[in-house]
Amino acid sequence: MKKQPLAIFGVQDASGKIALYPGVAALLEVLLMFLPAIPAYLWMWPNVQGTAQLIAQCLTYLYVLAGTLFIGLRRWSWGELGLNRKGLGLSLATGLVFLAGRMLVIQSIAWGGEPQRYSPAVLAWQVFYYFLLVGLVEELLFRGLVYQALDSWRGTRWAIWGSSFGFMLWHIFGQGPLIGAATFVLGLVFAVIRWRAGGIIGLIVLHGLWDLQAVLLVSESNAQVLSWGRPEISHLGWMVAGFAMMIAVPVYLWKLHPLVLVYRQKR
Repeated sequence: MKKQPLAIFGVQDASGKIALYPGVAALLEVLLMFLPAIPAYLWMWPNVQGTAQLIAQCLTYLYVLAGTLFIGLRRWSWGELGLNRKGLGLSLATGLVFLAGRMLVIQSIAWGGEPQRYSPAVLAWQVFYYFLLVGLVEELLFRGLVYQALDSWRGTRWAIWGSSFGFMLWHIFGQGPLIGAATFVLGLVFAVIRWRAGGIIGLIVLHGLWDLQAVLLVSESNAQVLSWGRPEISHLGWMVAGFAMMIAVPVYLWKLHPLVLVYRQKR
């Protein structure tokens, strides 16, 4: 039967049966996957600490990983979700410049406290946690599934902004609006890298490094940083250079990288 367009969400055949576009259906299933987050934020997270909190965090990431794979692989391949080697060098190179800029910013500030020192065993756990749980799951969800769903439905612009907005919501409820705003900007940069590179493996590595950078150089707790009081800028030049490097990355990817590709093709 010939299908007729139904607004922007799906198609309807002559019998009246509606079929949602794969991207729309996937996004709706992601929303359903996050329904348990409502009681978790209201009752569970305020009442867990220490080891119980760590176990809850790990189980949450495993739940999201399972849900993301279940939703995504029913519609797209591993490669379409970003788990491929496309643009690995580009994502790592631009991401490392971004991280280096952030390093300068961190070192330019007198935070008012000292980061926690970890034993080798605890440090190994931190590496495992931030790379194979936090980095893998968050990148696969936002720059993998959500990005692909929006891209297949509404195009690249929606994929970049929509996945960044979802990344912000992931952080804002547990860490507040300031952290939410920062993660929105980070999400935009990572989404632009995903757009130009075509894959997320490099982003998984960069995400883990981003979190470890904060944990090892500042603190793994935003509440602890806020308790230190107002930080002071100790090296203004480092801060300016760091922000310049961080801004240069999305500008390069957005405007200059296509010109570089054209130049290489002409050589």
